[in-house]
Amino acid sequence: GDISAQLNDQKELEKICLQIRDNRNPSVIIWIGTCTTEIVKMDLEGIAPKLEKQIGIPIVVARANGLDYAFTQGEDTALAAMAHRCPEYRQCDTNRSKRGETGLLEINTSNPKYLSSESELTKSNLVLFGSLPSSVASQLNSELKHQSISVSGWLPSQKYNELPGLGEGVYVCGVNPFLSRTATTLMRRRKCQLVGAPFPIGPDG
Repeated sequence: GDISAQLNDQKELEKICLQIRDNRNPSVIIWIGTCTTEIVKMDLEGIAPKLEKQIGIPIVVARANGLDYAFTQGEDTALAAMAHRCPEYRQCDTNRSKRGETGLLEINTSNPKYLSSESELTKSNLVLFGSLPSSVASQLNSELKHQSISVSGWLPSQKYNELPGLGEGVYVCGVNPFLSRTATTLMRRRKCQLVGAPFPIGPDG
């Protein structure tokens, strides 16, 4: 009975995902698991990898069980789930020069593995997380750039294959004040360092 139910669930989800793929052509599909899926024992985490291979689109499962979930909690849950799918950040072995405010980098060229492109060496390790319209995100990037703060990536990104690298050596900062679960996931699971900032930037605003 359980196997039959699981196969039926998979067929229904496959039908819906294929329809979404044909109509919208998204870079990623997010499944929001509510209390209903818990009651009927739907194994979303087990079905998602199988459907990913069939339809060729990444599927992220976010659990939002409970009757009091607001849209803000839904965003927080989805971003926390997506944080697990971000690639691992590979830290480049560079040291910032102390020659005034030029921001030059001292590169150890004695070992060939330390040689890299200029863009990789000068790229900041700051990742902003939170859903914003693309125009607002562009304005924020521009404003931070005027203050000599470079943003290396966003969570979520415009496309799934552009998700930022996360790990030790990466600083993260929230653009909405209700993303506590995402902030906790980034710190504890992905070993990032949270930057506290006043509202509208930062979960502690």
